Amino acid sequence: MGDRGRKVTQADWHGTVRRAAGQAYLNEELAQTNNHAVNVSVFQGQYPWHVHPDSDETFAVLEGKLVLDVDGKGEVTLRPGQVYTVPAGVKHRSRGEEDRTVNLSFGVKNRETIFLEELK
Repeated sequence: MGDRGRKVTQADWHGTVRRAAGQAYLNEELAQTNNHAVNVSVFQGQYPWHVHPDSDETFAVLEGKLVLDVDGKGEVTLRPGQVYTVPAGVKHRSRGEEDRTVNLSFGVKNRETIFLEELK
């Protein structure tokens, strides 16, 4: 089986963690699979309420503690090795508690994001 003409890539999320030093928030695309993007986020504090109308968003925690506030569900707390999927169309926000959180997020590449409060 070949790669069917697709570029085979290898990525390392540790580089993003190094670049995030001294920043409150950094989000970078790490890889693509089919029509989805895999992003790595490093942050402290709170990301604003938002919604992705046409894409689920799955979070996988690598380091720290990530708290998701999910409309209709309440607070979901994730630790390293845990995963949670927010369905398309559901309002949510993420909070990096403790020192910082490092997490992967998976969703349709270039998905629409509608912010329900201002970015700070």
